[in-house]
Amino acid sequence: MIGFYVDRNSVYAMFKKMIGGRMVMLKYYPGLSPEGWNKDTRRFKDENLNQKIISIQKAIFDVTLKFDPFTLNNDSFAAHINVALSGVVKQETSFFEYCDRYFDYFAGTYTRRRAQTIRTCINKIKEFSPDLTFETIDKKFFREFMQHCADKGFATNYTGSIVRDLKRILNYATENEDNTNIAFKSFKKPMEEVFSIYLTEAEIQRIYDLEINEQTLIQAQERRKKQAVENKKEFTEKPYDWRQIRDKIAALDRARKLFVIGCWTGLRVENYIDIDPEIQIDLESGFIHAIANKNGPKLRIPIHKLVRQIAERDGFPEPVSEQKLNKHIKELGELAGITETVLFARTKGNRRVEYAIPKYKLIVSHTARRSFCSNLIQKGVPARFVMALSGHKTESSFNKYVSAVQKDIMTAKLADYDVWG
Repeated sequence: MIGFYVDRNSVYAMFKKMIGGRMVMLKYYPGLSPEGWNKDTRRFKDENLNQKIISIQKAIFDVTLKFDPFTLNNDSFAAHINVALSGVVKQETSFFEYCDRYFDYFAGTYTRRRAQTIRTCINKIKEFSPDLTFETIDKKFFREFMQHCADKGFATNYTGSIVRDLKRILNYATENEDNTNIAFKSFKKPMEEVFSIYLTEAEIQRIYDLEINEQTLIQAQERRKKQAVENKKEFTEKPYDWRQIRDKIAALDRARKLFVIGCWTGLRVENYIDIDPEIQIDLESGFIHAIANKNGPKLRIPIHKLVRQIAERDGFPEPVSEQKLNKHIKELGELAGITETVLFARTKGNRRVEYAIPKYKLIVSHTARRSFCSNLIQKGVPARFVMALSGHKTESSFNKYVSAVQKDIMTAKLADYDVWG
């Protein structure tokens, strides 16, 4: 509702709206003297002034249609109305030029993973709207961008990560007074429960105990070829030559050790692939000293027997890229026989998709950290002790992290009851 009233020796406009029990009231002072104002008709005697009133009404209608009124205050409300009344196209600020400055400023403070996700967010938005400005990031933009993500078949949580990083950039710009459009405050991040696997102690041990040699690699390749034929799919792998076999054995052995270290330290991948044994490992006291993330708390992690064996027998392996590690640990999972079928569902675009996938194909570098926390919970270690080792700050986020093992524990407990009579 839009009404006009008199206050401070001036006629002002009042916009009111109530949704779901919430009321917003915004005032706009156009600087009109109350002389000649009729409080009953809420109009002036002067018809020219009444035309200004009508113009203000139209401007308020346009502004509240374009921007969420619940995200505005009187100052931003007035600024948008003045722009609408001026009829002048305001010089708009390029969102992506600002993103470049934002990224350059924060790049040194972000982990590699965080920097990559923010750059991905910027690129996905740029694909959708290459000429985007701060002023055009409104409810209409958000609705259309959400539909674009659905049409592309993006997973719900992938879209949610883009929205999260978009709001992070816009919040920073707003706090530094580089942006005055706060319609983004009403943007809701879509999300669904994440399905992630963890490896049991026995599965981790099987990976550690693997004998990786020419015969095992050739046999694994033959199995993949047979499966491709059975599924009527093209098999594109070429037979190994001796150089490939040699390099493959070395790469898988390095990945095996790094992954097992990750499984029994609980460190993030960027930390466990690059441990400095001279600084961080104290075999005498039996602890690894690390930092949860780039700016996180210091951790003191007891050295597991497998980590000690790697350190004492072979020394810590050379670092590898996360991309290569992800590729190799899937192969290790296959070689170790971690092939049980895993069922799960995920929302992609506008539909729910069900999957049945061998477990080894779901192993990623982050599975190590999830397995560390899950196996300690399975052993009955209190959550607060595990959080002290993993660096998780809140129990709610930690519970989401170990939800898979918690469900397994409850399922196992259920078997103790004669539920079927």
